[in-house]
Amino acid sequence: MPNIATTNDIQRSYRKVFDKAKKKGPVVIMTNNKPDVVILSPKDFDRWYMTREEWEMKEALEAVRIYKKEKREGKLKELKSLANIL
Repeated sequence: MPNIATTNDIQRSYRKVFDKAKKKGPVVIMTNNKPDVVILSPKDFDRWYMTREEWEMKEALEAVRIYKKEKREGKLKELKSLANIL
């Protein structure tokens, strides 16, 4: 269950909300009963950012692997223009 606070909580006592994010993890800020923003501690942000970066690298390496396999198998075709795609 995510930590939740409202925009009113931020207005009334932002320090408590910030401390909550530092101690308990990301805090979802709700506006009109809908998620609006998320507050992260620097540590949580770094962990999220590195995870995203690692995922992107993994996806890129997988795309290269598939390209090499399809090239080896002769499945690739050279296109002269975008019209050849359709």
